[in-house]
Amino acid sequence: MKRKNKNKRAELSPTETLQASLQFFQPLLSAEEFALLVAEVQRPLLPAIRYNPLKAKAAAIEELGLRYGWQLYPIPFCDQGFRVDDSQGTPVSQTAEHHLGQYYIQEAASMLPAELFSVDPVNPGLTLDLAASPGGKTTHLVSRTLDEGFILANDSSQGRIPALRIVLQKWGAVNTAISQFPGEKLGAWFPEVFDRALIDAPCSMQGLRTAESHSSRPVTEKESASLSRRQGSLLISALQAVKVGGQVVYSTCTLLPDEDEGVVDAVLRRLGSSVRLVDVQPSLPQPAPGLTRNGDREYTAELSRSLRLWPHRLGTAGFFACLLEKTSSIDLPTQTPPSRPLDRTGFLVCMRAEERDILASFIADFGFDLEAILQKYHLRLVKRFEKLFVFPAAVLEQFATLPLESAGMTLAESSPEGWIPSHEWVSRFGDAFTQKKLALDDARSQSWLRGEDLLDFPVTDFPKGSVLVLTNPRGLVIGRARVSRDRLKNLLPRRLI
Repeated sequence: MKRKNKNKRAELSPTETLQASLQFFQPLLSAEEFALLVAEVQRPLLPAIRYNPLKAKAAAIEELGLRYGWQLYPIPFCDQGFRVDDSQGTPVSQTAEHHLGQYYIQEAASMLPAELFSVDPVNPGLTLDLAASPGGKTTHLVSRTLDEGFILANDSSQGRIPALRIVLQKWGAVNTAISQFPGEKLGAWFPEVFDRALIDAPCSMQGLRTAESHSSRPVTEKESASLSRRQGSLLISALQAVKVGGQVVYSTCTLLPDEDEGVVDAVLRRLGSSVRLVDVQPSLPQPAPGLTRNGDREYTAELSRSLRLWPHRLGTAGFFACLLEKTSSIDLPTQTPPSRPLDRTGFLVCMRAEERDILASFIADFGFDLEAILQKYHLRLVKRFEKLFVFPAAVLEQFATLPLESAGMTLAESSPEGWIPSHEWVSRFGDAFTQKKLALDDARSQSWLRGEDLLDFPVTDFPKGSVLVLTNPRGLVIGRARVSRDRLKNLLPRRLI
């Protein structure tokens, strides 16, 4: 019988699922607001993009709008975000700028969590992202710190790590590391280490707007209850991990109160005066307070300081977010984290003499001041076999023995002609290369982005075997090329073609 019921739930059409969800939420709204909600969720949801300040500026996105036939609408709570009506032009997912990390496609509501943090631009500190994959909010955290503060991006699922790694590579983030552990453990392993922590919690995704990554589906009470227990554990872990005075953002893409206000209320009651809710209502152009009551259950009045984004309020998917501040230490058990010395993985920190040779090589070959980048972003040069990496100093100073999935960025690989910069490196820093750089016209740029070699291309200024940084007519770095006898060999990663 249970199997039959599950099959029935699975057979509900999207419209039937939406109607069932709306009926559940009806008691939480006035009749007038519920009518507005029903009308809103029938409308198509415009795509939204958030530009990458490491590679682009708002003016560049506005210029893209003109070129690709987009109507852009600024998102009021995120300076780097725009809703895009691309119905009369090129889809936002099909541009070179998207594939090269100039912007990230993200539902507008999901841009809210990272915006709630206070960040000191002089000392961005350490950030923990407990459930990071696929990486959209992690890239937003990178943007908030301008990549100068270290971010540990964790996800418990091994299968979701590759997507997270690719997103951070495309974004050009150098001051990050990726780990794969249950987020519930990190607080006990690293108590009062981080300045801020984000827990965008795994949830039932009842946001009332269907998207490719957030499809509408039925959810049982048992499933929601199980999720809320895990969400509470993750939030406790995040609060344990931050320093006194540190901030934690808790968010979900569901509107179910048991996974939103219910989770936060339970944690506040458990931790008492050690934690307080910060009023984040001023973050939005109009009020969107959290619930203080759900049926017979009464929540702390503080929860009116949280944000409940009903779709009709700002034309977004449904979303919940709040900001908590740790006011005193929390008496919770601690544990020793797993350990794996870095040298056992084959990574060796470059000695000073070797580092000087590498810095001189980048100046001589590419006119690129690598030393300035290392200093600005607090990076160290690390070698593994024939490859050269940059690691955040924070990894070597505070997390050197933590088993990591990746750290920093691949800088270059060795060849008989010298160091060959990686695609990720030139995509992020190629603007600063002053030698071995070549501008292509529009037609050749398009061929290049299709993965084609450029045949019979006259390159007389560079010897055979040279690796060049290529740009299009608008100055966008579009990849690397190797000079051969009769062509420019395309070195774009296959995933970008």
